[in-house]
Amino acid sequence: MLLTPLLAACQMDSRQQVLATTNTQAAQRAISTRSFDTADRTAVFQGVLSALQDLGFVVDRADPVLGTVSATRFGSGFVRFTVTVRPAEGRRTIVRASGQLNQSELSDPAPFQRFFEALSQALFLQANQVD
Repeated sequence: MLLTPLLAACQMDSRQQVLATTNTQAAQRAISTRSFDTADRTAVFQGVLSALQDLGFVVDRADPVLGTVSATRFGSGFVRFTVTVRPAEGRRTIVRASGQLNQSELSDPAPFQRFFEALSQALFLQANQVD
């Protein structure tokens, strides 16, 4: 039972994760948030699912009512993405992603750029009814 205290000592709580980030909150929000010119939240939600799967993630949880998706990918590290889809003013939809690499906040902009590029492509394909 010596393992339990060791595991607890290795985990960071949410306050520690926020303080350990390398970006300011405003910079992180700019990296991890995009606005799409559509009011069709359902289509954007489906696009998020498609984009994550195209990037090799396994969707762990998807709640279309809340507009949240959690997905995991194993490879050179354990990557977890959580994405929220919400309506915005006018005919817009906001998508915000957060990520973790192993047990640390993902602050590198490249994974977010890849995700949003895949999402834009998925939305384009959906809008043009390409399977």
